[in-house]
Amino acid sequence: MRVRISMVAVVLLVIVFTGSLAGAQILKGVQRPASPGNVADDDKGPVGSLARPQGGDLLTLGSVWQVTECCGWSGTWTRRAGTNTFDARWRHTNGSQAQDVITLQSWNKTTNEIVLQRPSINGTYRATVNPATRSITRGTATWYPAGEIWSARY
Repeated sequence: MRVRISMVAVVLLVIVFTGSLAGAQILKGVQRPASPGNVADDDKGPVGSLARPQGGDLLTLGSVWQVTECCGWSGTWTRRAGTNTFDARWRHTNGSQAQDVITLQSWNKTTNEIVLQRPSINGTYRATVNPATRSITRGTATWYPAGEIWSARY
């Protein structure tokens, strides 16, 4: 009888001890959850589709861009909060004004090339981001005459 009680006690201690370890592991996970790879830490290349913001990366591109475009146009592109969509307004040197919506489609973080879409004219902007100077340079657009460029500061 005494042996049986001792065995039961040992088994109960093992269960309690094992449960405590498992509980500690669970609590450890709760206190410091394992975080999946952060997109912001990925320097391997394209961010890809930007239908929704990816980490804090896109915030580094600013929320307001001052844009100088080809053929006498300059404007302000303002990003809608929490999106990759810009409301763009331009003024031409002759006094004409225009507005449209532009969407940031991709950002290749290896080459710093960005691609933006302007669906209303089925057009695409491409340019190079320079985070150090908070500028966008060497921009081209599918509807521009050959050799014309755009640039921006953010």
